[in-house]
Amino acid sequence: MSEHLLNIDIVTPQSIIYSGTGVSVSLPGAQSPFQVLYNHAPIVSALEVGVIKIVNEDNSEVLYATEGGFVEVLGNRVSVVVETAEVASEINLDAVNATITDLKQQLEHTTSMQQRDHIKHAISIQENRARIASK
Repeated sequence: MSEHLLNIDIVTPQSIIYSGTGVSVSLPGAQSPFQVLYNHAPIVSALEVGVIKIVNEDNSEVLYATEGGFVEVLGNRVSVVVETAEVASEINLDAVNATITDLKQQLEHTTSMQQRDHIKHAISIQENRARIASK
């Protein structure tokens, strides 16, 4: 099985989040979510707010909440560059829910369309974190 593994790197501006191998990686593509398996065709794609799921050689899964970025797949190497990536097990669900409540209250009192769009995007990021932390 080891000869059919992907080399996967997930990098943020702050650090290397993951560097290792996996059987597959699922990504939140800008057009639609997609999965990369061994010998996937070369691709470069924008990523949206969503989940990055790595399936390890022992079939265990590691989930990361991300705000979006880019991925390049070339020669069984998956290079992911994202603004943020948080492993699901480290997300504090209570804190995320409190942040969502605060953001929704801000949204109710905001009249600027630009500010409303910014708050709605922040809410979608927090709701994504909550979904992933709940899995």
